[in-house]
Amino acid sequence: MEQYLPLILSAIGGTVLGPIISKLTGGSGTGGIIGGILGGIAAHYGLDAANVQVLGDAAAGATSPMNIINSLLEGGVGGGVVGLIAGMLMKSKG
Repeated sequence: MEQYLPLILSAIGGTVLGPIISKLTGGSGTGGIIGGILGGIAAHYGLDAANVQVLGDAAAGATSPMNIINSLLEGGVGGGVVGLIAGMLMKSKG
């Protein structure tokens, strides 16, 4: 279960920030949630593939406090970006 914790935390970070950014740009909350989850997970995979760890230590376990914060933040940034794009694409026409 510990190997899935960073993915879950990234999805949670994206789920929190994605709808907020989507609503600010005039989109729907549903598109922001879905975009936030996908963007959070994508940001985690992208940064992991590039060996980028802003906070924490990659050698430490996934349950160390700094690695938890790192996963939440990278998910929030990725979810915010995709939420921004989803908000601009899914603007209400009315």
